[in-house]
Amino acid sequence: MKTLKSRERVRRALNHQEVDRVPIDLGGTQNSTIGAGAYNNLKAYLGVDAPSVIINRAFDIVRMDERVLARLPVDTRCVFANPPEHTHSRWLDERTLIDDWGITYRQPEDWRQWDMVAHPLAEATIADLDSYPWPDVEDPARYAGLADLARDLHENSPYAVCASTMDTTIFDRAWELRGMQQFLEDLLADPEFALALLEKVADLQFRRHVCFLREVGKYIDVLMISDDMGVQRGPLLRPQLYRRMIKPFHARYVALLRQHTDAKILNHACGSIVDLIEDYIEIGIDACNPMQVSAAGMSPQNLKARFGGRMAFWGGIDTQHVLPEGSPDDVRRAVRETLDAMRLDGGYVLGAVHNVQDDVPPANVWAMLDEAAAYRPV
Repeated sequence: MKTLKSRERVRRALNHQEVDRVPIDLGGTQNSTIGAGAYNNLKAYLGVDAPSVIINRAFDIVRMDERVLARLPVDTRCVFANPPEHTHSRWLDERTLIDDWGITYRQPEDWRQWDMVAHPLAEATIADLDSYPWPDVEDPARYAGLADLARDLHENSPYAVCASTMDTTIFDRAWELRGMQQFLEDLLADPEFALALLEKVADLQFRRHVCFLREVGKYIDVLMISDDMGVQRGPLLRPQLYRRMIKPFHARYVALLRQHTDAKILNHACGSIVDLIEDYIEIGIDACNPMQVSAAGMSPQNLKARFGGRMAFWGGIDTQHVLPEGSPDDVRRAVRETLDAMRLDGGYVLGAVHNVQDDVPPANVWAMLDEAAAYRPV
């Protein structure tokens, strides 16, 4: 078939239509970009001098510079919300940060990424939720200039425009505020509190997205949301519990987004989520990221066989073993095997499983992208 421009390539893939080559993403979303250390290595490998702009301190990930992206065969560009003008975040010391939600992070001495160490609602009651200092999601500074940026990418570039507020979770944010163990207990032992907290968080995320999409909604091709619902062996929650307590919020989320944009909705959920994909299809999610192939039931062959034509997938090149530990030839082989399974009849955007970490050699990043761009089925 004819050579497609990047935006058409991504759109066709997400519509389960044939493409000339697989669409490729690196840097298009906050869950498919690269860590600061790996980014510095990649810039040196490419011989590109560009700044490193950290977009999430806890995960130490960057917004990739156009000078780097222009050297890579990727089909995406990003639009992220801005930091707020007024925030509850503050530093306790040079390695301890309380974020806008009141969650405390601390950086270990021997690692770049930060650990969550304190949860502000760990002992809260329902009565405490109304008086809690929630972030101001409607702060105009968060959205200033985004319409011009998105419009420029839409009108003056060939790329698929991917957008995110950078803060999209409901379930994840609830347990981060409460503490994982306590919130999982709440879902079973104190569902009234769990639902009240989920409702508070959902209201904020819904209002945040209305503001965001008023600015960028008509210019974007892909909108990312996120809630990690899987672990290595299966869903974090029993599917029945997910459907009773979490899925209604996800369904309302998707319905709200549909009112403000025609963009495809890309849902980030790590781990083995194969038992929840039918639920995602039912509520209208278009694509799942990061396609964690090392988790149970998440092989490309299984996903294509079960959900081909109904759910698109985004990611899929293993970051647990292949990218950090393999040779460039191993990476190229993994790319070919993945594409042999996913094929070029749509439903797939290739990228790393989650963000490229600092232990991934730049030669392996290049091998992933270069092999994907060159792949044609035999």
